Amino acid sequence: MILNHSLVASDAFEKHLVNRRRKMSWGMKAAGFTLMLTSMVDMFSMLVVFLLQTFSSSPEILILKGVELPNSITAAEVKEAPVLAISKDGNLYLDQKLVGMTKDVMTKPEELLKKLNGIKHNWAQSHTNPFSGEINLQADKEIESTTVSMVMAILTSSQFQSIQLAVMGR
Repeated sequence: MILNHSLVASDAFEKHLVNRRRKMSWGMKAAGFTLMLTSMVDMFSMLVVFLLQTFSSSPEILILKGVELPNSITAAEVKEAPVLAISKDGNLYLDQKLVGMTKDVMTKPEELLKKLNGIKHNWAQSHTNPFSGEINLQADKEIESTTVSMVMAILTSSQFQSIQLAVMGR
């Protein structure tokens, strides 16, 4: 039977050196495998909270299919409000639901006014704050400005004082 000479020590000093080498190699291995998981978990938790708050702070509105918004240099933050959209083909939509043709609604706005009053009534029931009279208006960039101003006149007659025009920022 052959024994490894480095592991077998004949006197006390050699035993001391072998034990010292074992302890030093164990200490280096242990230092390489320790991780501070608590700090890393804390950091990831803070990152998740930050990302959730960042992405949930501003509401988003859907742009109606077929509506190409005009470009603008200046833009403001989107506020939560009902959306009235005028498409390129002349249809008028209120919260993604067809109201009718724009020219028909301008001659007889009673149905649009009835739907707007329904939105104001539903707002008071579903939100804690009172209705502020805000509405988001999406108009295709090919729609004439006179048509947009007539629709805005109908909105102001129905107590929608703050009309936000939707645009695409550059």
